[in-house]
Amino acid sequence: MKHKTKTLIFPIFLPMQGCKERCIYCDQNLITSDKGINYAEQLKLAKSFLQAHRGTQRQVAFYGGTFTGLEQGKRDELIGELRDYLDAEASFRISTHPLFINEEIISWCKESRIKTVELGIQDFDGEVLRASGRNYTTEEAITACRLVKEAGLELGVQLMPGLPGARSGKEGEKQAETAERHQTSFDCGGLATAGYKSAVCSWSVQQPPVQVAKGKRPYRNEHPDFGDSVSDSQLTTHNSQLVNQAVVASLQPHFLRLYPVIVIRGTVLHQMWLRGEYQPLSLEEAVHQCADWQQVCDEAQVKVIKMGLPSQMDQSSIVAGPWHPAFGQLVQAELLVRSLEQEYSSVSIIKLDKKQWALIMANNKMYLEVLQKRLPGCRLLPPTADSAHAKRQRQV
Repeated sequence: MKHKTKTLIFPIFLPMQGCKERCIYCDQNLITSDKGINYAEQLKLAKSFLQAHRGTQRQVAFYGGTFTGLEQGKRDELIGELRDYLDAEASFRISTHPLFINEEIISWCKESRIKTVELGIQDFDGEVLRASGRNYTTEEAITACRLVKEAGLELGVQLMPGLPGARSGKEGEKQAETAERHQTSFDCGGLATAGYKSAVCSWSVQQPPVQVAKGKRPYRNEHPDFGDSVSDSQLTTHNSQLVNQAVVASLQPHFLRLYPVIVIRGTVLHQMWLRGEYQPLSLEEAVHQCADWQQVCDEAQVKVIKMGLPSQMDQSSIVAGPWHPAFGQLVQAELLVRSLEQEYSSVSIIKLDKKQWALIMANNKMYLEVLQKRLPGCRLLPPTADSAHAKRQRQV
């Protein structure tokens, strides 16, 4: 089988640039550990990257802001600095806001050698979007995704499990009211034209509603906590998660990023949390939701390329929420334990390979405890790297 060539990526972060407002949860300067970015130096390094890897699939990526929200002159300037260094295997990747995508912008992207567009959707559930002050609808988010895919560009979707409004009942209503009080109007910069709005409306009328395939969903996690209890907050977030999973399975983006919401010091969400108006997911809930996502995406053939915010993020800026330096590894351990539960019963003897053993023993043996709780009495056989090692293990 021929393996797809991996694309090399050189990232340039543009924290908050092009954004017409600050989202209630966001501070890109802290997330990207921005200590003052020298853009001239970054562009110089990008040129060296493009030259050093000629003949290889590679991209220069503009992250951290709303790239298509920048004035076109600024966009052209950034792209123009690097265009002469592109060959047939090189292109650009951008991240942007779904309201800053229309047919004119798409045409500009194609002309500018932009191959990949990552959309910061954050959530497809209309109630969550309203509660989080995102100022667009489910239909607008879906339309932006469709415009990217139908143009032949690679579509990436970013989602944030645990946003305000994902919890139902009085807590969700309170979060929605608070978010709306602190949110300013969104200036779409002329992108939300009558034609664009018409396209949104026509999609909602002509397309059938996204539904969960019978017998395929939900991937209901039988162990919604690391232990064996079901928390009220997990039950109330479940329906919102299903909405998002159904939409992603229907749209089939080329890849997905999952960033469970954390509370960053100085944001509106921080103030909501201090007043008791917002409660983030626990680490356990976030791990389980992302594991559910991985199972859904495996079936839908959607690649998950990132789970959790960067490990190099300034930890002093995090006041609450499910941040962990090895978050993705926890998700992989959760998925492994789920598979072992399907294969083995309690008091079984379970033989693990090296990779599986490392996952179970990592992070202070967190998932060894989880496995022993879910399969009481089970015994693990470590990988046998050599006969001497195996003999020593038998003697222990």
